[in-house]
Amino acid sequence: MRSERQASRNRDYPLVGRGAAKFTRFIFLLVVCAAGLPSLASGQAITEFRIPSANAQPFGITTGPDGNLWFTDHGPTSQIGRLTTGGVFTLFPVTTPTSSPREITLGPDGNLWFTEEDGNNIGRITPSGVVTEFPVPTASSLPAGITAGPDGNLWFTEKATDKIGKCTTAGVITEFSLPSSASGPRQIVTGADGNLWFTEREGNRIGQITTAGVITEFTVPTASALPRGITSGPDGNLWFTEEGGNKIGQVSILGVFMEFAIPTANTAPFGIATGSDGNLWFTQETGNNIGRITVLGLINEFPIPSQGQFHRGITPGPDGNIWWCERGNHQIARVTPGPLAPVALSVDPAGNGVFEAGETVSVVPTWKNNDVAPHAVTGVASNFTGPAGPTYTISDSSADYGTLAAGGSNDCQTATGNCYSLGITAAVRPAAHWDATFDENLGGGTLKGWTLHIGGSFTDVPTSHQFYRFVENIFHNGITGGCGTGIYCPESSVTRAQMAVFLLKGEHGQDYLPPSCTGVFADVPCPSQFANWIERLAAEGITAGCGSGNYCPNDPVTRAQMAVFLLKAEHGSGYVPPACTGIFTDVPCPSLFADWIEQLFAEGITGGCGTGIYCPNSPNTRGQMAVFLTKTFGLLLYGP
Repeated sequence: MRSERQASRNRDYPLVGRGAAKFTRFIFLLVVCAAGLPSLASGQAITEFRIPSANAQPFGITTGPDGNLWFTDHGPTSQIGRLTTGGVFTLFPVTTPTSSPREITLGPDGNLWFTEEDGNNIGRITPSGVVTEFPVPTASSLPAGITAGPDGNLWFTEKATDKIGKCTTAGVITEFSLPSSASGPRQIVTGADGNLWFTEREGNRIGQITTAGVITEFTVPTASALPRGITSGPDGNLWFTEEGGNKIGQVSILGVFMEFAIPTANTAPFGIATGSDGNLWFTQETGNNIGRITVLGLINEFPIPSQGQFHRGITPGPDGNIWWCERGNHQIARVTPGPLAPVALSVDPAGNGVFEAGETVSVVPTWKNNDVAPHAVTGVASNFTGPAGPTYTISDSSADYGTLAAGGSNDCQTATGNCYSLGITAAVRPAAHWDATFDENLGGGTLKGWTLHIGGSFTDVPTSHQFYRFVENIFHNGITGGCGTGIYCPESSVTRAQMAVFLLKGEHGQDYLPPSCTGVFADVPCPSQFANWIERLAAEGITAGCGSGNYCPNDPVTRAQMAVFLLKAEHGSGYVPPACTGIFTDVPCPSLFADWIEQLFAEGITGGCGTGIYCPNSPNTRGQMAVFLTKTFGLLLYGP
């Protein structure tokens, strides 16, 4: 039997200046529809705010804990700026003159942390503007990128000395040398796997460093790509800019690359960030556009009103907009991603809710209108594709959402009954985990790439099985790879070892890998197949073991025990459920597990095992576990 981990890995300052000269230009054409309502804009609304400081050179930008934007001024003034979403600036000088503050991030302590490239410091500024500096041990290191790590520390790059630095919130700095020289590390971000990922501009690599300092490097396929910006995408992958390759790159946590060429030549893409619309947005150093790329690789570019270059850092703002630095124009700019946002996706709603090969199904997206005015919305589906072999067919490529009221949501089925119709025929299944994709275009630059999981993944979980959709859900979400080749073993009991993997992946996501074990339980050898997972479960306070320093990894988990595990994983180790009232006839109230079992029922996670009973002492099966996980963590088989 493969472990759950193996299966998942194998699947696929203070001088204050206030006020701003505000420049706004709306790049769109309104089209009046038959209903007399405006359709979507054909472009994006861009607003620019001039910094009230001579020769300001904004570089990095992030959202602060106070709901404002915070940015660095890399120019001769060397200051940190704060900008409200309404356009009011406040500027704070840093302690070291001409220190060239570069990148900035929100720290785990609620302060803003930044790098001083020429000052060779890591800086901290409170939301009230108090600045503290911490010298980097290595001289002339040119600290560049910085991010908050999963371990509660700040992590930064040293582009001149080929090192990655770790800084505690008390200012204690540790440095780690990269394996390769002349790497020039730039930006850094925390990945979905709990590691730090960074770009090596001169080395043409993407690097990964664990919180223990173990470094792995992956070479970018395009030669001389000059990778620069990096962010964690909504799909669990890392996305980065290729300044020299004029591409946007994607790399999985296993080091598998994809690259997407930017339509406009020689733009030198720089910063990149995930927007509130589920897309990636990027700046261009020499191109005068703001770019957007969907997770399926579809790129759009929107012209920036002011003519200038050197567009730098970019971040999602507290208002749902995208904000970035225009270094060449001494401005901070904002773009509205668009009034429409995807909310949900239903597939085969008249059937079993799962798309299987050999059928044609209705595909029903739901969209929300975030605008203050109503919009008449229609959509077009295209590019329906997936792994090679099967035939992918669009039978109906149009959808009509009717008129979306301001702040309202519609799905095409409820609104008009006019939705997409897609079909698949296949002689054999092309992949164990089979996903297809299609693009939806609502016009006005609103694009969405949808992922469609194809069911029938396990031969021992047919479509008629009571837990079929739930098993497909946790498989699609990477929580399990089954119990063998093409099988799931739905009737088998879940062991306490397997449960550790199930719970942690449900809580943290499919890409999560726990820290290495140290040896906590006498009956769980370290290292061993499940040791990392079991010890992490204990570290999070979800379990203390089964007694006398043991964990009992091979014991089955009862339905009563599972209630405690699920609720602690969902709410935290300190969670205490309300007192029981007496719901199930086979669960006395009060009793050891009664409070937990009844709260599980109250949250709609379980309805029991029969009329008025819960079966607390019965082993929890893998089929039942699929239901528990799906409902506890709100997992989606299809969705935005």
